Amino acid sequence: MKVLVADKLPADAMGVLKGAGIEIVDRPGMTKEQLLDAVKDVEGIIVRSATTITGEVLEKAERLKVVCRAGVGVDNVDVPAATKRGVIVMNTPAGNTLSTAEHAFALILAMSRNIAPADKYMKEHKWEKKKFTGTQLAGKTLAVVGLGRIGREVAARAQAFKMKVIGYDPLIGKAQAQQIGVELFGTVDELLPICDYMTVHVPLNEQTDGMIGREQFAKAKPGFRVVNCARGGVIDEEALLEALNKGQIAGAALDVYREEPPKDWRLPEHEKLVTTPHLGASTVEAQEAVAQQAAEQMVEALVNQRIINAVNLRAVAPEEMEVLEPYCVLARRMGLLAAQILGEPVSSIEVTYEGEVSKRDFNLVSRHLVMGILSGAMEEELNLVNVSVIASERGIKMRETVVDQPIDYASMVLAKVTGAAKEVEISGALISKKEGRIVRLMGFEVEALPEGHLLVVEASDRPGLIGKLGTVLGARGINIARMTFGRKQSGGRALVVLNLDTAPSEDALKELRNLADVDSVKHILIPK
Repeated sequence: MKVLVADKLPADAMGVLKGAGIEIVDRPGMTKEQLLDAVKDVEGIIVRSATTITGEVLEKAERLKVVCRAGVGVDNVDVPAATKRGVIVMNTPAGNTLSTAEHAFALILAMSRNIAPADKYMKEHKWEKKKFTGTQLAGKTLAVVGLGRIGREVAARAQAFKMKVIGYDPLIGKAQAQQIGVELFGTVDELLPICDYMTVHVPLNEQTDGMIGREQFAKAKPGFRVVNCARGGVIDEEALLEALNKGQIAGAALDVYREEPPKDWRLPEHEKLVTTPHLGASTVEAQEAVAQQAAEQMVEALVNQRIINAVNLRAVAPEEMEVLEPYCVLARRMGLLAAQILGEPVSSIEVTYEGEVSKRDFNLVSRHLVMGILSGAMEEELNLVNVSVIASERGIKMRETVVDQPIDYASMVLAKVTGAAKEVEISGALISKKEGRIVRLMGFEVEALPEGHLLVVEASDRPGLIGKLGTVLGARGINIARMTFGRKQSGGRALVVLNLDTAPSEDALKELRNLADVDSVKHILIPK
């Protein structure tokens, strides 16, 4: 296993890779041509911000599985191209959490007490005490937009300064916000008339680009101040300049800009702006932490097949993953079983989550289900990163729904897999914390263990059916490990699922299909 370290990492981080038996290609400072050559036979690449992983680089890296950015942003990685090629892109958001939170709060303090201009005057031998009268933070209201790791750390520091903290984050509920002492609001605009300070901690995307602009500054409370240590562009810089010039707001602090370094210096030069050159993560501790974390995540991904902080996969917290993992295993096996029974190209997949799992981040479970369905039909390598893209490219429609109140089990995954001429309905549930069963298949109640060699037999419910199946298999030395039988009424249609110790021969399958009352026999293989 080989990993290219394209930007400089400290010795401790390199030691993590070496300790896992990974061969390191240590090549910081490469030219584009050197990089294209160096990636040809590596499974992983670690970068900071200096090296750019373009689509061209990804094309050359035929064995590449993982790119890890030692830092938060992944602007220097072509994430869509990586996703299409099934390459996992990870970042290290936790490593610089404290440093960025501290920096954001330092800017809040600097604004409130006029630290920067007072310092400048003192260095010019000017004693202007009255000019720089500030405001205290105690009793003021801070609005935190984005209550992820960094936003929560800023909130904790504000509370220590006796500030009231309110916030907005569409991904958490009021109960979660209350646990961290934050009063949650439904929109950013609701925060503006009541907060004295606002700090933003969100990624830059279509929803957040320019989210604090002219309309927002017009709604702001008199004396409003805003901080951005997240991504340049979240605050509309032209609108911010206008608001400062008009005296519409009292001040602002920026650590990030849409263009870095900025070409237009009117905003950085403004006397009511405190600004720094993207220093949020620029501490010795943060730089060492993100490098260490990048190395550890690379080992987890390549050696242990455990993905952490993938930006082209929905993030799942470790405690959440512990709950979801058995559902993921079950869903993948359900997909394998459904696809083999269907036996034709898939046109749509509908998955419903009931009970406890419906309250979890079940998208990962859905990806495992689709992986199982498509794994026997795709020539290209499938993984959790590219499976949704590949399914979409093949015109497969995907739909997820949730049912809060379970019907039969405390928690269930139900799937309907549709082809051109028929469909397969399958449901799975956990019978313990880790062990899953197929509990409904093609309309029949069963309790089937989805692993190894299975026979799925559709037949009429007649006396002696089970004995006939056992006789044929026993005569050929094929042992039945377990059996489940489902029927809707006596003498009607029935479904038998058998777990076998070994694969049945074609002759055995043919004889089973020729038995009286047997309509169909499918041999299913589900690897453990």
